[in-house]
Amino acid sequence: MKYHNTKKLIFVISIILMALNASAQSDLSSPYSRFGMGDVFTGSPNTILKGMGGISNAISDHSILNPNNPASYGAIDSLSFLFDAGFYIKTATFSTSNMSEKGSNASFDYASIGLSATKWWKMGLGITPYSNREYNDITTHNDLGKYNIDFKGEGGLSRVFFANAFKITKNLSIGATASYIFGTLSDLTSIYFPDSTYYINGKRSIDNRINDFKFDYGLLYTIPIKDSRLNIGLTYSQGSNINSKRDIFIRSMFKGYDDLVENPIDTLKFKENENVAIKIPHGFGAGITFEKGNRWMIGADFNWTGWKGFELNGVNDSLQNSWNIAVGGEYKPKATSISKYYKKITYRAGFHYDQTYYNINGTSINKFGITFGLGLPVPRSLTSFNIALEFGSMGTTSNNLVKENYFNISIGMSIYDRWFVKRKYK
Repeated sequence: MKYHNTKKLIFVISIILMALNASAQSDLSSPYSRFGMGDVFTGSPNTILKGMGGISNAISDHSILNPNNPASYGAIDSLSFLFDAGFYIKTATFSTSNMSEKGSNASFDYASIGLSATKWWKMGLGITPYSNREYNDITTHNDLGKYNIDFKGEGGLSRVFFANAFKITKNLSIGATASYIFGTLSDLTSIYFPDSTYYINGKRSIDNRINDFKFDYGLLYTIPIKDSRLNIGLTYSQGSNINSKRDIFIRSMFKGYDDLVENPIDTLKFKENENVAIKIPHGFGAGITFEKGNRWMIGADFNWTGWKGFELNGVNDSLQNSWNIAVGGEYKPKATSISKYYKKITYRAGFHYDQTYYNINGTSINKFGITFGLGLPVPRSLTSFNIALEFGSMGTTSNNLVKENYFNISIGMSIYDRWFVKRKYK
């Protein structure tokens, strides 16, 4: 590899390491993240796809990295190197029937690379979020005198993946991804009597440290139609049992709430490195896109995951099967090297509707979002900056539940470079 490519590779690795470090930070999540594995990321893995409602199952392009379907890497040019990274800003308002609260957060989102091993074998490597947990709920009770129960949680899981695609024929690719899921999900439950500092209070903290592999598969088939093409994509996520170590600490104390210093009395239970079995369910997806040359594309996705089969140490946590429908597309005005800049911009839009895996007291927690996006090319290069906006809502204020109205801004950089072309001059 030439010296200038080595410098680029060092830069790319540095970005991925930054994403790896950022993955350990808690994100802004819904109060429902106390259930299951928290808010599981089921949307698009990059800014380009986020701008199109999240469609991804049938997206296959030589300049787009699409980890949701590993077979999509088969479209990578044999002489090219692709790099994509992004971050996002989220603001949200959480509302009940009688109160509301606002929050915001900014975080590094993802980083990935794609390249060709041979003409028929293409590879991808990267890191994306898998789930996030951050909540703080307090309930008040009066059956034994006034006391509060405070539920708090934080942490999250990340996914480092290694994707492989194989060109079976000119129009057919299959792929497989090995993902390493890692991180910690922490829960703290406190019971205390706010009207007296002389009553005995209690705390229970649980830390689940998760680290294991899961596997996903994909297929992409292209049907040429004159100057257009129809893409059909299928994905399958294999169910698996993943390893987890759990630390439990239950104790009694005086005070220990509302910033009052905890005065310990007794340790009721303390156990480290307890083996805990987590059963991750299987899922599948299907998608279709129609492309008209390099001018426009439209597509739709359907995804389903059997979260009723999820178990954490034998407990399902009242989860339901989840599903998602997404529709979106992009349009690029006819552009040449001398066209005005706005004709070189790619315009994107879409929407999605999700039944999440949360089902609280018989009420399904659903989600809806509308997205818009832009692809802004950098002059005299194959690099582009991408922006995606999403307006959406999740949940309901009925049955004493919480509704979230959110606004997301995603910003990504996509580099498409010729790294493996031999120079014809010295």
